[in-house]
Amino acid sequence: MQTSAALSISASGSDGSRDVALSPLAILIAATLLVASLAALAIVPSAGMRFEAAGFLQFLALAACMIGLAGWCRFRKLDPRVGDAATIVAIGTVALMACGVISNAGLRLGAAPIDVWLASADAAVGIDVERAVRAMVAHAWAIDALTWIYNASGAAIVVLIAARTVAGHRAKAWELLATVVVSMQAVALLSIAFPAIGAMAHLDMLDLQGNGLPSGAGVYHLEAFRQFHQGSDPVLRLSEMSGLVTFPSFHTVLALLAVQALADTRLRWLAVAWTAAVIVSTIPIGGHYVTDLVAGFAIWAGCAWTARRFSNPSA
Repeated sequence: MQTSAALSISASGSDGSRDVALSPLAILIAATLLVASLAALAIVPSAGMRFEAAGFLQFLALAACMIGLAGWCRFRKLDPRVGDAATIVAIGTVALMACGVISNAGLRLGAAPIDVWLASADAAVGIDVERAVRAMVAHAWAIDALTWIYNASGAAIVVLIAARTVAGHRAKAWELLATVVVSMQAVALLSIAFPAIGAMAHLDMLDLQGNGLPSGAGVYHLEAFRQFHQGSDPVLRLSEMSGLVTFPSFHTVLALLAVQALADTRLRWLAVAWTAAVIVSTIPIGGHYVTDLVAGFAIWAGCAWTARRFSNPSA
C-alpha cells in the first residue's frame, strides 16, 4: 500500500508552483501513506484476521496503473495536469484502502465504545442531540436537503480538487490532497481507541428510521460495526468494509475542506454556506454527536495547517 513512487509532480503550474518532486509536501504524503500502510498490515494479524486478497489487489492494480500513467506523462513531458490527476487517483485509492482497513479491522481489537462519554460531553455544555434531531424531522424539506448535502459532501471535495488541478492551481490541489490523506489516516487511527456506534442508536432514535429520516440515516454502519467489533470472521473482505468512524467526524473534515479549497476565490462565501450545511447534516443524517464535530474540526485544523506548512516551508 505504498505510492511514494508516484509522488513526482512535474513542471510548474499556472499558479507559479514549483516542481514538487521530493518536496516537503510530497514527502509528507508518502510518509503518511507508508505509516498508514504499515499500521494496516500490523492491525490485521493483531486482530486475528487475514486479507481476502482479490478485492484489495484489484484496487492496488488500479493504483499501479495510475502511477505508470503519471510516470509516462512525466517522461513524455505531456500536460502535467494529466500526470497530476493520475497520481491523485493512485494516492486516493491507497489512502482509502488504508483508512478502511485500519478503522474496520481495528474494531476487532476490542476497545469499548465511548458513546456514554460522547453523549455526556454534549450534555455538559447543554447540547441535546436527540431533541435537535426530533425538531429537525418536523421539517421534511430540510431533511431532504440535508440528506442530499450529506451524501454529496465527499464528491464535492473530489470535484474541487479536480477543478483546482485542471485550472493549473497545482499547489492548492496538492495542499488539499495532503490534508485529505493525513486527516483520513488520523481519524482512522484514533477510532481504534475511541470507537462509537453513534448518536442515532445510542440515544434510541431508531423510531425515526423511515419516519422522518431516510432509512439508514445515522445507522447505515451498524451492521458492519457489530460484525467487526463483536464478530469472529477471520477474513477481511474489501466488499464488507464500511465507513465506521463516528469519533472524530470525517464529514466535518470534508465540510471544512470546501472552505480551504475556495478561500482564495470569489466563491469563498458559497463555500462557507456549504460547509455550514454539511456540518448541520452530520447530526440527523450522519448520527453524530456535537463532540464528534469538534474533534473533526481539530483534526482538519491540524492537518490543514501541516499541509500548508509543508507546501510553503517558509510560511
